[in-house]
Amino acid sequence: MKKIKIILLMLIITSVKVFANTDLYIQAEKLYEQKKYDEAILIYESILSSKLTSPKLYYNLGNCYFKTNQIGKAIYNYELAKKVNPKDDDTKVNLKIANTKTIDKIENKENYFIGALKNSILNYFTSTIWAWISVISLISSLFLFFLFFILNSMVLKRVGFFIGIISFIVFVGSMVLGYSSLILKNEINYAIILPHELKVHIEPTSNSDTKFSLHEGTKVSVINQISQWVNIKLENGNEGWVESSNVGLF
Repeated sequence: MKKIKIILLMLIITSVKVFANTDLYIQAEKLYEQKKYDEAILIYESILSSKLTSPKLYYNLGNCYFKTNQIGKAIYNYELAKKVNPKDDDTKVNLKIANTKTIDKIENKENYFIGALKNSILNYFTSTIWAWISVISLISSLFLFFLFFILNSMVLKRVGFFIGIISFIVFVGSMVLGYSSLILKNEINYAIILPHELKVHIEPTSNSDTKFSLHEGTKVSVINQISQWVNIKLENGNEGWVESSNVGLF
């Protein structure tokens, strides 16, 4: 009985938070329409601080930061929205526009195309859709293999067996892609530079020499994290350390 009361209390608290944040969300949208972007940002950030997130919330916050010329934070929130919902066209368009405002133009390495192709394949569907594809293809292959044993026609047996093999291959492939997509979604793989200009250090200490500088909105890969420092890598192969408070991790 005590456990039931605790569960009910948690549900009530969660419901109150959801309704409260819904009101705040509507208020933030009205402020955005009134072009009061700084006020809208404060409300959107407060909703995020309550651990309630959504691709639409990240997208709207990105728009507010873009309108106030905070390009780094705009790109960061667009990237978060894209990570949660990689198929949203509005997010893709706005992210592309925001990226044209960045200062750093880093030359890609030769293997960048392979990495981009990999991410494109993994993000083509969400991990949930990949899971449904694997379930449907597994059921189809099992059903077709069952028909193979009960049918008398050799032609139907061969066709069923062939399609069953293809369905099983689709099952294995979708399982692998779905699992990889889930890992990609939950791992911190990239970061966005947030300050207008940021010095990248040779070592994870503020007293170490500066290796190079980056500007807001630049997207970098995350190699490692030590305490309050992040080891980043550029597409041209350059590496260095920055303080985690100066980057948006995703």
